[in-house]
Amino acid sequence: MKGLSKSTKFRWLLPGVRIKRYLFTIFLGIALLTYGFVVVYFNVARGNLDFWKNIFLLNLSEEIPFGKFVIPIAGILFFVFAVSLIVVGIKELLSSISTALVPDKDPKEIMDIVFGERKEALKKRVVVIGGGTGTTSVLSGLKDKFVKISAVITVADTGGSSGILRKELKIPPPGDIRNCLVALSEERSFISRLLSFRFSEKSSFLDGHNLGNILIAGLTKMTGDFGDAVLSMSKILSINGEVMPFTTEDITLGAEFEDGNVVRGEIEITNYRGKIKRIFIEPEGAKPYIRALERISQADVIVIGPGSLYTSVVPPLLLPSIADTVRRSKAKKVYVSNIMTEPGETDHFTAYDHIKVITDILGDNVVEYVLLNKMKLSDTVTEKYMGVGAEVVEPNISEIQKMKIKCIVKNFTLERGDVVRHNPEKLAETITDIMAGRV
Repeated sequence: MKGLSKSTKFRWLLPGVRIKRYLFTIFLGIALLTYGFVVVYFNVARGNLDFWKNIFLLNLSEEIPFGKFVIPIAGILFFVFAVSLIVVGIKELLSSISTALVPDKDPKEIMDIVFGERKEALKKRVVVIGGGTGTTSVLSGLKDKFVKISAVITVADTGGSSGILRKELKIPPPGDIRNCLVALSEERSFISRLLSFRFSEKSSFLDGHNLGNILIAGLTKMTGDFGDAVLSMSKILSINGEVMPFTTEDITLGAEFEDGNVVRGEIEITNYRGKIKRIFIEPEGAKPYIRALERISQADVIVIGPGSLYTSVVPPLLLPSIADTVRRSKAKKVYVSNIMTEPGETDHFTAYDHIKVITDILGDNVVEYVLLNKMKLSDTVTEKYMGVGAEVVEPNISEIQKMKIKCIVKNFTLERGDVVRHNPEKLAETITDIMAGRV
């Protein structure tokens, strides 16, 4: 470096640093490897090579018993010995340097960290945008794949424990964030049960509160930033991925209905049971979480949905900077269509209606793939959902194909009792196929 004295530049060559001996070992190994190669080559090469044989003492093969056999064997032994010297030299050199830099760590542990970082760098990056149960299905399927996962989650919840914490502590609602952290942790593990634990003592002020939500709220107060608190929670849990809000500001989701009325609040919008004309966020100038923009811009695949269309999937895309980053990203963009409509939000919506809402925000030719379910549900599940005003989302593939979007139609359903969800494994398998260019 400029400005460093000669003594500083060559300080690593001073006695006792344990560097020179290993450099010498490596150089000696390279020299012997070269010599071994020459020995073998000149014994099999044709032509007049007497001059070079004299230089490398290969004429000895004519002066010693069985020289024509001994010399090539010696060359091979030189190979083996040289490679051993090089391996030992490099290993000990790295060990010496790592011990000098981090004396309190075992060299093997440091190498594990280095190789772990290199392995992480090889992973493809998947960004999942949305929130709610649908998004957790995608995350739980991807967590065991060789990918780097970032979940950019909505923070517009106004109900339950999240709504109370939001109101009392003036923080974004942590509910959807916590569900995604659970999805990325080991199923039925202690961490999963810890984050999902809900207090149910009627006489307690904690009644109805979720422990995971309280932990996130506490970390927010400690770090002073909701986004940093959520990322810290991801690291604490050592999950395969990271979860973050799309904004750290206190936002309110609003909807203008076809009848002209304007309703604010996620729960209030769903309960109004009208046809939504326009969805918006207040304040209008809300800023995105910067790391969310970074992850989107670096993604190899961006997955949008599934989930409540207007109250979970659309909100992050309403910030112009996020929508623009998605458009500009070179990632493959995938929309996962819902299996069922949602009463009071997407009544009678087809798959085309869902994707049209997304393309109206992002523009044409942004979303490249849509995952559609083709499996017919059991009568029990169908009747149960019809009872609450929900119905199966019609794929209407031909209309979507006119939008120049590739339709991937499979059985993505997973029935559990009288509840239907997306099959995490099927979703993850299809997303990784898209990533690898197999579909």
